[in-house]
Amino acid sequence: MVKITLVKLGNITLTTLIDIMLDERASRKDIEVTVLSSSTKMKPEAAERLFPLIDQVETDLMVMISPNAKDKGPQAVIEKYKDKFPVIVVSDTADKEMREKWKADGVGYVIVSFDPMIGAKIDFLDPTEMCLFNGYIIETFSSCGVFAYIVRLFDEVIDKLKAGEKPELPTRNLSPIGVTESYPFGNDYSRPKAFAALRILQDAGKLNVNGCWGEKDKNRALVKVAAAHEMVRQASIIADEVRELEKASGHLVRTPHNKEGEIYHKIHFFDNAHKEH
Repeated sequence: MVKITLVKLGNITLTTLIDIMLDERASRKDIEVTVLSSSTKMKPEAAERLFPLIDQVETDLMVMISPNAKDKGPQAVIEKYKDKFPVIVVSDTADKEMREKWKADGVGYVIVSFDPMIGAKIDFLDPTEMCLFNGYIIETFSSCGVFAYIVRLFDEVIDKLKAGEKPELPTRNLSPIGVTESYPFGNDYSRPKAFAALRILQDAGKLNVNGCWGEKDKNRALVKVAAAHEMVRQASIIADEVRELEKASGHLVRTPHNKEGEIYHKIHFFDNAHKEH
């Protein structure tokens, strides 16, 4: 039994499902997952509020997920626990210097720069818009292979821990082209469509950063963040087309976990899920 502690400090779209995708049918007997969250807050005081809770949980692997993980709050978590157990950082940004430091410290990381910042302007963003934004990205990540890629990375670490071995932690700075090249699409047109969707998300994130922090004119800022949200919606529409292409081709890859945590495999709809050969 591998005991995994997920620390969620602040929110990016990956925060919402990262723990659930490891045990999609709630049937795995090889892992036990505890989730501790400061919700949307990620300043040092939010991290410190979680420390007593983290210390109460038996942990074989920590996954710390946060926006901009080089900020003081996420860094406080990393520094406090990096020598106690394996730590993997999941974030939307980290510069080369930060990634090299983590690697030198034995900290793993998965950076997803195309998990875009939201358009957090008070005259634009309300709870409904926030939920729609994250929902569009969830659909895009699901259909374009992002979640599948990350699940594989974590399952490789879990398998090593189950075998009593020291795992090699992932050190990945994901790119849209890298993710889409790795996913076994069945239709030749699915891959460029998936790449387009993820590139749109990447560009939408840059536009939201500019709209929230760079643009001084209020009306232009509102136009920019609204436009970025429209881009994210369009990305989800393209991603839906990817999924429909795969279904129509009769070659849609499914990779469920069995109760022992092994990844099973199937392609055709009426196939039985089985171990990959």
